Formats: sequence, C-alpha cells, structure tokens
Amino acid sequence: MGKNVYWLTEIYQDDTDKVGGKAANLGDLARNLPCPAGFCLVSEAYFQNLKHYGIDQKIREKLALIDTGNIEALEQASLEIGEMVTAMPLLPDYENALIVAFNRLAEGKEELRVAVRSSATAEDLVGASFAGQQETFLEVEGIENVLLAVKKCWASLWTTRAIHYRERNGFEHHLVKMAVIVQEMIPAQVAGVMFTANPVTNSREEIRIEAVRGLGEQLVSGHAAGDVYVLKKSGEANIDLVSKDIVDPGSGQMLTDYDIRELAHTGIKIERYYGNYQDIEWAYCRGEMYFLQTRPITTLRDEDLPDIDGSAMNKDRQEVMAWVAERFPDPIMPIDGVVVKVLFMAQFEAMQNFGYTIGEPDWSRVDRGIFPEFFAPPTIRPGFKRFWQCFRVGKTLDSDPAGEWAAEQVYLLEMLEKLKRRDMSALPLEVVLDYITEGLHHFHYFNVLRYKYFAQNRIPSAILLRWLRFMFRDKAEAVAVYEKLVTGLDNATLRTNRAVRELAAEAVRSREVSALFENVPPDKILTQLEETEAGREFLGKFREFLLEFGERETNMGLGGIGSPTWQDSPEVVFGIIRAMLDEDPDEFRSREADRAGKAQKAEELVSSRLSKGIYALFNAKKMFRKLVRHARSFAAFRENSHYDVTRSLHVFRILFAELGKRFVRMGLVKDPRDIYYLTYFEIKDILLIIYHGLEEVNVKELNARIMSRKDEQVRRMARWSMRSQPVSDSEVIRGVPASQGLVKGIARIIKDPGDFHRVRKGDILVAPYTNPAWTPLFTTAAGLLVETGGAASHAAIIAREYGIPAVMGVIRATEMFQDGEPISLNGTTGVIQRA
Repeated sequence: MGKNVYWLTEIYQDDTDKVGGKAANLGDLARNLPCPAGFCLVSEAYFQNLKHYGIDQKIREKLALIDTGNIEALEQASLEIGEMVTAMPLLPDYENALIVAFNRLAEGKEELRVAVRSSATAEDLVGASFAGQQETFLEVEGIENVLLAVKKCWASLWTTRAIHYRERNGFEHHLVKMAVIVQEMIPAQVAGVMFTANPVTNSREEIRIEAVRGLGEQLVSGHAAGDVYVLKKSGEANIDLVSKDIVDPGSGQMLTDYDIRELAHTGIKIERYYGNYQDIEWAYCRGEMYFLQTRPITTLRDEDLPDIDGSAMNKDRQEVMAWVAERFPDPIMPIDGVVVKVLFMAQFEAMQNFGYTIGEPDWSRVDRGIFPEFFAPPTIRPGFKRFWQCFRVGKTLDSDPAGEWAAEQVYLLEMLEKLKRRDMSALPLEVVLDYITEGLHHFHYFNVLRYKYFAQNRIPSAILLRWLRFMFRDKAEAVAVYEKLVTGLDNATLRTNRAVRELAAEAVRSREVSALFENVPPDKILTQLEETEAGREFLGKFREFLLEFGERETNMGLGGIGSPTWQDSPEVVFGIIRAMLDEDPDEFRSREADRAGKAQKAEELVSSRLSKGIYALFNAKKMFRKLVRHARSFAAFRENSHYDVTRSLHVFRILFAELGKRFVRMGLVKDPRDIYYLTYFEIKDILLIIYHGLEEVNVKELNARIMSRKDEQVRRMARWSMRSQPVSDSEVIRGVPASQGLVKGIARIIKDPGDFHRVRKGDILVAPYTNPAWTPLFTTAAGLLVETGGAASHAAIIAREYGIPAVMGVIRATEMFQDGEPISLNGTTGVIQRA
C-alpha cells in the first residue's frame, strides 16, 4: 500500500494520478525554487472515504436523475452532495496521516497558519486548467480546522460550476479524484500573478505581472485591483519593461523594477521547464520571492499576424525576407524549428565573414517551431569588406563555383549514405541523439560553406546583367538576353526532371502501364502495378529512380524534417508522370535542344556588338565570355547546392523517424509522426529523462501537448492562408516578371503535390509555392503563376531553363482564379489577365 501523505519535495509529475495536477506542479517548484513548505493528502483518500460511506453511489444516483442543463436542479443536487461530503468522518488512516504531517510542519513555529488547497486529478492540465473550480482555504489554524477544510475541498469538487465544467469538457465525474495540499502561509507584503504570455493581448512575447499588497487571493478572486507590469521578451535572455500601470501612484509601485525583471526571468524559466505558457502565483516577503502555484494558460487565443513593412527595410533585409518567402511558404512544424535556426545562424555567420554587421536575432519563436509568421530579419548593415569583394572580381571570374562545389567533401551527405544502409533499430537511444547533434553541427558548417560560395560568386552575374542593360538600353530586351545566356549548364534539377521524363516514356511504352496512370488515382497505382508483369517491370525502374532521387522534398520550398519525400509519397511522382503522358517525347527533346540553341544565339548577338567600336578596342569579348561562363556555373551551383541541402535533411528524417518508432513502442506517443509536433529541445529532454531514469516521462501531458500542437498547426495554416492583401477581382493583376514570354491557357490550380496528376499539356500552373520537386511539371505546363518568390527564385530559374513564361509573387493567386478559367500570362511585364 502506498503512502497517504507526500511532502511537496517528494512529488514528481508522474505522481499526478496520486496527488493531482496542482500538487505535481508544486512539487517541481518546491524542488527548484523558493516555495512554502507543505504536504499533500493523496487523492485515494477522497475515493476511499466516499466509497466507505456509500456516498459515491448516492452521487451517481442524484446526477442520473437531473438534467445538468437545469441550473436550479443542479444547484440543489450540488448543495446536497456538499453536505454529505463535509458531514462524513475521515477514515482513521488518513486522519492520522494528516495529524502527523501537520505536527511535523508546525514544529518550532508559533501559531502556524496554513493554506488548504484542492488538487484534482484533472486540474492544471495542458488542455483544461480548471482554474477557480475548487476551493482554497487560507489562514487555517489548528488541526481540527485543517481536517474540516480537507472535507470542504472535497465538497468543492461538486459545486454547480465544477459539475457543469466537467460536463462541457467531457471529463467523466467518477474518474476525477481530489488530493488536498496543506501548505504554510507566507505573510506576504506583496503578492500576485504572472502570466508568461499576455492573456489580454494574446501576445506570446509579453509577460504580464499583476501585484497587490498583502495576499494575492484578493487579486485572483477579483476583490482588488493592483499594479500591472508588462514586459517584452527580447532575444534569448533579455526582458524589457515596456509599461507600468500603478494603481496608487501616491504610494508608488509595489515592486521595484529590479524585482519585476527578476520575477519575469524566473517566469521564463518555469515556462521553458513545462514547455508551455504559465499562469504563476507568487508572494514577496522580507526580500524573498516565493512561488505558490503554476498552471498552463488555457485561455490564449491565436495571435494576430503582424504587419511587417518590408518597404522600410534595407535591401539586404528585403533579400532575406524574399529568401524566407520562397523556402518557407507555409508555417513549419515544431520539429523544423531547429533546422530554421541553424540555417539562419549559418547565413548570418557567412554574412559576418564578409563584413556585414548583424543584429541580435530573436530565436524564441523559432525554437518553438513558430515560423515564418512572426519573423522579421535582424538589422543587417554591409561593411567595407563586402564592397572590397567587388574589386576582386577578376579572381572570382577564374573560379568555377559549380565544379568546385561538386568537389567539396560534404560529410553530411556521406553520413546520409551510411545511415541509409544501417539498421537503426539496433542503436541505443543516446547514440541516435548523438547522431542528431553531430548532424546539426555539420548542417551548420555545410550551410556556412554554401553561403560563402554564394556571396563570393554572385557579383559577376550582377555585373553581366548591368552590362547588358547598358548595351541594350531596353530593359526588357536586356533581361531576355541575360536569361538566355545563363541557361547553359546542366544541373541537379534538370537531371532529376529528365529522369522523371524517362519514367513517363517508359510508362507510355506499355499500354497496360499507361492505362493504369490514365485511369487509376495516383495513390492506388503502386498496389496495382504489383499485379501485372509489365507493372512489376516498371516498378523495378521506378525503385531505381527512388534510390537516386527519392530524397526530393514534396512540399515547402526547402522541405523539412516533417516534410514527406518522394520515397514517402510515391503517388506524387506518379502524379507527375500522369501529367507528362500527353507530352510528345520528341517535343521534350526539341525543347532541350532549343534551350541550348537560344543560349548560343544570345551569346552570338552580344559578341557581334562587342566586335565593334570601343568594345573591340578593349577586347571586351574576352571579359564577356568569362562573365557568361561564370554566370552559368553560378546558376548551376545554386541549383546543385540547393538540392544537396534538401538531401542532407534526410539525415534528420531517418534519425527522428527512428525515434518516433521507438516512442510508439515505449508507449509515449500513438503515431511515429507525432514526434514532428515536438521541438528538438523537447525530444532531447525526453531522451535525457529516459537515459538517466530518475523520473518518468509524463505521457498524459506529452500527448495533450501533441494534440494541442496538431490543432494549432491547422489554425496556423488557415490563418497564414488569409494573410496580406484581399483577393482581387480585377481583370488585370500584376506580379513579378520572372521568365519572359506571353501565353494563354487554362488556369490549373494546384495547391498540393497530391494534385500533380491534374495538370495537362498547355495548362498555366497556378500554385501557392513551388520547389524543385514541382519543376518536372514545367515540361508540361505552358506557363507558371506562383504566390511567392521572385525573379531569382529556383522556380523562376528553371522556368527560364525550359523557356516557359512565369510570374511570381502574386499573393493568394490560387484564390483569385477559378480552376479551369482561361487566363493570359505575360512573363515579360508580370501582367495576368482573365481571358
């Protein structure tokens, strides 16, 4: 038989079923922070007392006879239940345990006064706090009054409000039990509450502290108004006091600015410990801050998206924002927060190496996987070293960025090949964690290296474009010539797309296989291919394709740990193949040849002009050829290195997927993909708890957090889709011209890779975003209209490679047009019109 009474310092989160949520949280506080001494009578005492005296059955009978929506009847039943509970004697074992504990608490203290608090087993949980549902009795003196207060706490479980709350939130009455906390009273000079997210403004970046003189109960109960202090979280550890509302200016503020900040810092520590925003009760006495209670804030609504004014940013910050819009078109999952953080740390480190001064980024939301909704780049200022690179262009022109990048020994990609061949199930959990940590270090180095290449080699391409604008005067003509010039070298995206095209050609060769693609939904094709010899032969080639290109991401601009790949979702590739079936293979080969021919003609056009006048005198053709050669290599480097970055993320997919499987086997989560709703830091904490074995993982709280995050993710996606400007019904819409040409066709709205199979030859592809995994469709589509990105985005580059007109940056384009609506798209001017 277990203990009847636990001292607060003995209580851990896995004792929640025995002592309730409030006591479990108090146990954490008592072991780590100043907290009044006390003990807790276990919830089993409540259950055994009601059972012994038959009161539990009487309660069931009363509730069965009334409609809980009838307030008068409910109030009468509540009153009768409360009288029964307070009138019953305490069972001797529990009464004696309370007397012994109280006497120990009172040793050496005169006139000990205690607080007697309820702690229900369904209280202070992530999904429902039950705040104010049960009673607390303050300034209780003497053991007889303590024993009576315990029964009054039990009775408060059956108030009208408590019964109605459980009914509304789906908690079974008979499953809720109540423990009772007895805690020494602190003669507070000042007391109050602190919210680590502001429940008034719903801002997660604000801390709200309310304070009154004396006991904080008068503030919590609404009987007194107090000072209100609001602080702003800034960066990893900084807190700014932004406002003070002093209730009695004549008496001055109740806490000093120093004490306010110290209290807020402790609040952040408590928030980080629990992994969610906290409602904390505190008391200040004789220079010491005591913490009386903490529970999750369950009343926060979603924050409004900020209005980030990009026009007020300098060019460098605008470039970062454009980069974010292209690579992260949708809110990320919590697991991807660490990927985003490492990417930006690498980018900013590389920029600092080139002389930029970078402000202090605020990682608080990114660490929690909240991105890009509230992101704004830190201050970025170019230094003298950045301008010095322009004077080293001669040395840069002699380099071959694509070739040099290919020669780099990227350890993370080597690690990927090793992990793909390794049996992960045999690795201890701590080794899997070590692999993840090592991988993150290499991911950081890998991206610093990539950004270094990018910064060094972008200048010649900019010089080439400016030179062409000077030569041709007509900006549109100069851009058209530039686009043709740089489409010379092969790259990873083009190679991948050719491989998909070869699969489509293979499907066409078999009437049986092509019929499957034409008539069967993409998600059913895999199983039906297994049923015929021709299908199995095609599957053999398809699996070879996946071995080489299967790490390609399916959604998000960059992909992410939680993003499925072609290996995970082969139906996406089947959809692309279906879209390609209508295209003539000869036409595709003709387009490939035409691409090379256009590049050669553009080079000849410029060379002919450079053979005359002052250009000939200075042998400008030699410099021009160097610029073109380097610009082509740089364009190939961009695509190849982006492909390598997305492939390297598969290291983390393999490792976290293994942890997800283990967590399911251990009974921690229900689905391996549930792990993607946790942050890297939360997963690390769970693994450390398992490794050290000093406490157990709180499975109930963990799954409540995951369910809450799933709901939040749906809301984030919906809110993000409604951002920015309203939908336009104008006949003329403008975006960013990204690939020249004019085309008319049917708007094909594709919001998800699962819809790839709906694209037909001649359609104008209208999408919320694209990434390289979408680009095989560019051989089928006649034009491209995308909500995000610009002329320098990967989608725009590949559109130019294939010679299809493209317009980028038309926010909510997928809602402006109807699927199947005829439109015209001008990739030269950026104008889209309803036909």
